[in-house]
Amino acid sequence: MKQSRPTVAIIYGFCEGPRLAGDMLRTLSQAGFEVTSNYQAADIVIAHSGGCFLVPRQSKAKQNIMIGLTYWPGRSIVRSLFEKIWNDLRHHHNNRKTRAWLQKSFWNLVYFWNMPHTLRMLRGRARGEFWNVQSLTVVRNAEDSFCTPDLKHIPFTHPPHFVALPDQHDDCWLNPDRYISVIQS
Repeated sequence: MKQSRPTVAIIYGFCEGPRLAGDMLRTLSQAGFEVTSNYQAADIVIAHSGGCFLVPRQSKAKQNIMIGLTYWPGRSIVRSLFEKIWNDLRHHHNNRKTRAWLQKSFWNLVYFWNMPHTLRMLRGRARGEFWNVQSLTVVRNAEDSFCTPDLKHIPFTHPPHFVALPDQHDDCWLNPDRYISVIQS
C-alpha cells in the first residue's frame, strides 16, 4: 500500500503568492511533502507575514508554523515596511541578486492588487483567532522588521515553540532549505 506524503499548505502574506514561493514549493516537494492550497485540510500549515492572521484557531493541522509574524507593538507599520524594503534590496545587492530582487518586486506589485486576500488578512487580524492556535512554531529572522524581537511578550494563549533564523523578513522565499528542518521537527 502506497503511503501518502504529508500535505503542506502555505498562507501567503501581503503582496505575496505562489510566484514568489517557487523555490519553497520545489524544496517542500523534494523533501517529500505534497503541497496543497487547502490549508484547512493540510497536515502542516506555513503562514508568512500577514498570512499568519489567517491561521484558524481550530486549525486541523498537526503543525502550524508562522514565519515573520507581523507584530511589533509601538512600531509603525510604515517604518517596518520601509526598513523591510531596504533590508531586502541590500540583501539581494550584497548577494549579487539585484535582478532577482527586480523580479520579486514585480510579483509583489502584481499581488498587491489581490484586495480580497488583503481584506481577509485585515479581518483576521481584527478577530485575533491566530493568537489561540495550538501546535505552533513561530520563526523570527534576525533582521525581521515586522516581528518584535521580544518574543516572550507576544500574546499567544498557548505558548509556541520559537525558532530564530538569520537574515530578513522574506528569507523563507530565498533560502527555503533553512526552513525544512523547522518543518520536519
